[in-house]
Amino acid sequence: MDRHPTAQALIGTLIIAIGAVALLNQLDVIDVGLGELLSTWWPIVIVLIGGMGLANVPRAWPAPAAVAAAGGLLLAGNLGAVDGGLWSLTWPVAIIVVGFSFLTRAATSRADERRITATAIWWGSQHRPLTQDFRGAQLSVLMGGVDLDLRNAQIVERATVRAFAMWGGIDIKVPPNWRVEITGLPLLGGWENRTKAPADPLAPVLVVRAIVLMGGVDVKSKAPATV
Repeated sequence: MDRHPTAQALIGTLIIAIGAVALLNQLDVIDVGLGELLSTWWPIVIVLIGGMGLANVPRAWPAPAAVAAAGGLLLAGNLGAVDGGLWSLTWPVAIIVVGFSFLTRAATSRADERRITATAIWWGSQHRPLTQDFRGAQLSVLMGGVDLDLRNAQIVERATVRAFAMWGGIDIKVPPNWRVEITGLPLLGGWENRTKAPADPLAPVLVVRAIVLMGGVDVKSKAPATV
């Protein structure tokens, strides 16, 4: 079973590196102020989060790309590589990302509803596929929300939803006869699986892989909605 270990491995490696620097300082092997080091390089954590989001939802890339770009700008500012202040670069990058998110949203409306791609930046997005062969979705949220209603859809054995949520929320509704499995990485946020596992061992399975930063992913089961 895929437990999506890459995100946990990256975070674990970062924590080990911080601890190793602190230990080497205590042993007088190196002379690097840990506080100064953290104050300079902390934006790399934001870059890593954006990178993990890009790996998780490559088709819905604008939101995690914006997070990674913001971290990169902060790091460049700390290293003195940016002149004129971060704001001089931040607002043009924000405009570009918003423009790309509009393009992604337009492309989503024409997409095959068996595989949904949705990006929400500063707004909401709703999707209600009716396909009888739902295969998966890639959902990306930055200060917005996505509502994915799968109650009138069906899956054949197994489907996967990949989700990235930062300062926003993703709501997923599924039929009562689906089994839901959630894995991923919560950072100052989390997810909630409010479904009840069906008794049928051969029930269709929806796998949700989520990366959540100061946001939330909520999965609930309800009876199919009236079309």
